[in-house]
Amino acid sequence: MSQHQRALTAEIASEETRSVEQSAAGKITLTEVKTSERMEEPAEDGWLDLPLPDMLPAETPLSDVEKRRMHGVLSGLLEALALDHPANIGRLDALLVDLGKAAGERPEIDTTGLPITSFQATDYDRYFRVNRQSAGEPAVAMVRSLVQTVRAIMQLFARSKGLPAIHVDRQLEGFESHTHLLARSFGLEPLR
Repeated sequence: MSQHQRALTAEIASEETRSVEQSAAGKITLTEVKTSERMEEPAEDGWLDLPLPDMLPAETPLSDVEKRRMHGVLSGLLEALALDHPANIGRLDALLVDLGKAAGERPEIDTTGLPITSFQATDYDRYFRVNRQSAGEPAVAMVRSLVQTVRAIMQLFARSKGLPAIHVDRQLEGFESHTHLLARSFGLEPLR
């Protein structure tokens, strides 16, 4: 037996003798997890709609009608970020209804230079519930993907009451910054 194998064997033996109930500093044990609360189920249609990376525009010129619509949705997103659960989920659901579902066929994913086939890339997207979108409505696709992400994270925050507030606040600040970034790329600043 080598020196490394002996060291590993000793670590494993000491781990096995440690009590399962013993709580390490700052860690949650299974006995501390409350299972009496009903967890919110993820949405069955919870797919993330993303534009193809090579179709992401630096600027997206919008018509006046589209500008008003995107301004309303992005302003609504900022309002939803300020709300508590479950009001924020209701507001985000309303924004997703306003944006509508992604339309069209899934585009073929270019795998040139990647060590995967097109089928593998599509299978990967299906596993992670990602819908790649062509350039039909890039503004709507980018905003929809942000709203979908915010909704999923807000549900996670609601289920995970023990998350440090500073981390939650930083995530929300990041979503707010992303919202303003999209508004700038659409020529919609200021939102508030």
